[in-house]
Amino acid sequence: MQYRQLQAFVATIQKGSFSRAATSLSMSQPSISRLIKDLQDGVGFDLFKKQKGRMVPTPEAMAFYDEVSTIIHGIHHLENFADKLKQSSHGSLTIGSTPALATQLTPTLIKSFVDEYPQVHINLLVDSVDQLVKGLGEKKYDLILTNQTESHAGFIEEPLTEVSWVCVMPASHPLAEKEIITPEDLQGENLLKLVDEDGIEWSSHKNLLKEHNIRVRDQFSTQRSLSGYGMVAAGLCIALLEPFNADLWQGLNVVTRPFLPQLTYRYSLYYSVDQVRSELSRAFSISARRSMNTLPDKQPESR
Repeated sequence: MQYRQLQAFVATIQKGSFSRAATSLSMSQPSISRLIKDLQDGVGFDLFKKQKGRMVPTPEAMAFYDEVSTIIHGIHHLENFADKLKQSSHGSLTIGSTPALATQLTPTLIKSFVDEYPQVHINLLVDSVDQLVKGLGEKKYDLILTNQTESHAGFIEEPLTEVSWVCVMPASHPLAEKEIITPEDLQGENLLKLVDEDGIEWSSHKNLLKEHNIRVRDQFSTQRSLSGYGMVAAGLCIALLEPFNADLWQGLNVVTRPFLPQLTYRYSLYYSVDQVRSELSRAFSISARRSMNTLPDKQPESR
């Protein structure tokens, strides 16, 4: 049985004749007759019998029609649903993001995407890098946004941006008078230590201090940049942190300065190779990369 045969059969029952069925399906009457004949040969029983010059459905045909019409209705529903997804006017995305990115950057990327696809539902879930990676493998997310993490055979990485981190300090700190902070300025300072987690190590921070033979006090440590900003605001230490959330701390005893040589980290979108990517997921990827090119530079200007 072929879908076109079933479609011709249902139309003939509903319209009452081969000619009207042909008109409704924009086909010729011989084509309808041929489809019905082929279907009849396939099922092995008569579907129509000629009575007084008209083709009348048999009792078997009417019983068969009840089942076929349900299937045709279901196919129409699937076709309509697929068309909505194709046009991105309906659907949802579950996006995983680290706390640092989920506070400002990811919502900004989502806003740009929703401007193009206003009916899409977005579920933004926030977690650590290792939990995001685990969740992606378990198909908990359609995609995740995170720091570049260790290579995983089961994931596809799409680099999103590479940013230079900044030196963050209390407004009253002597280094706040400088236009640019260098590694030598960190000598002997109480510098916040970032704690390694599964899936991410702050190797650039470690290499920087080692290469320049810088010794610092590491009285305070944390694994989240947002808490790092908070500790700086409390006057506990200075820090080298991501620039995405610096704006949130303006006027809260926090100033940022460019740091040279640049301390850079890459941020990426990740997808699972075991999960078929939807058109929405692909569209978000394109939109996110385009939006990154239009966002203002987060590097603070030197005074």
